[in-house]
Amino acid sequence: MKKVVSILICAVLFAGLLPICSFASESWPIEAHYAATGSHSVKTLTVDSGEKDYKHYKFWYPADLETSNAQFPVIVFNNGTGMKDDAKDTVDMMNHLASWGFVCVTNDHTATGNGDSASKGLDLLLALNENVESVFCGKINREQIGVTGHSQGGSATINAASVGKYENAVLYKSICTVSAPHSELAASPLQNTPYDASKVQVPALLIGGTGVFDAGTKTSSGISPLGMALIANMKAISNDTVIIGRIKNSDHGDTQPKSIAYVTAWFSYTLLGDEYAAGAFVGDNAEIYRNDKWQDVYNKQSEDLPENPDPYDPDAANENIFTRIINAIKSLLSKIKEFFRNLFNR
Repeated sequence: MKKVVSILICAVLFAGLLPICSFASESWPIEAHYAATGSHSVKTLTVDSGEKDYKHYKFWYPADLETSNAQFPVIVFNNGTGMKDDAKDTVDMMNHLASWGFVCVTNDHTATGNGDSASKGLDLLLALNENVESVFCGKINREQIGVTGHSQGGSATINAASVGKYENAVLYKSICTVSAPHSELAASPLQNTPYDASKVQVPALLIGGTGVFDAGTKTSSGISPLGMALIANMKAISNDTVIIGRIKNSDHGDTQPKSIAYVTAWFSYTLLGDEYAAGAFVGDNAEIYRNDKWQDVYNKQSEDLPENPDPYDPDAANENIFTRIINAIKSLLSKIKEFFRNLFNR
């Protein structure tokens, strides 16, 4: 009897692992390759931020950095709304990227959208690169720096890499956004973190999901819809190497863990010149375009971009509960502003 129970338990545990293991299947070897853990063991270092709105920066790095004479590439990560760098999906992605040889920068900021915490985090790492007492002294490759983020962190990614907004924006060589909100949502009172994707001048991978929260419905534009977010930002970015794609059967909360393999491949390609990783994105037979777990994969050169792909209906949206809540908040903020204006003008 005990043997039967043990077999059943093993079967259940194995079944629970199937969704994770099967997403990057051997049918798509490049995705499967970069879904696997890299060759480096990983260490972390937490440093006080000195900021009012968040407490720390955390660095995830290959353990052999401490004894190596090499310089390592960097990826700055931006949290989604209300999230910190202890969120499981973020911990998983940072450990994964560091295992592939990247030094990753995170923080516990829950409102990253304007890109300020990302910019300061990169400055801190570069200062540690010059500090003879730091583990990072002389170990950072300033020519291999990328930035990524999920949800509001996608807005932060665009802002951090926007030339003219931050002095160190010109140091970024590549970006990746995952379910970044469309520009109207980012600029709305709900987030108040507007961005201008035309100020980004480096290669970009823009990822979204197909579920209703990301893609939208007839009564909602969604958070990161195909037209308003992915295609619009692809067209706006001032670089010819921009790829967009949506992960099938995935919504806003799923896109970060399901994109980890191609995010790793993207930065390996664009920062390190990894030719094997490039096979996922470059050429007529690039893997991501053929991968049956992805759809709506296009680039700047695509001639078959769909016209008006979002199902958003402005008239129907007026009856949408989310739209009514947003309008109510706008109205309340306007009344509060008017109240204080009248109060101080007496």
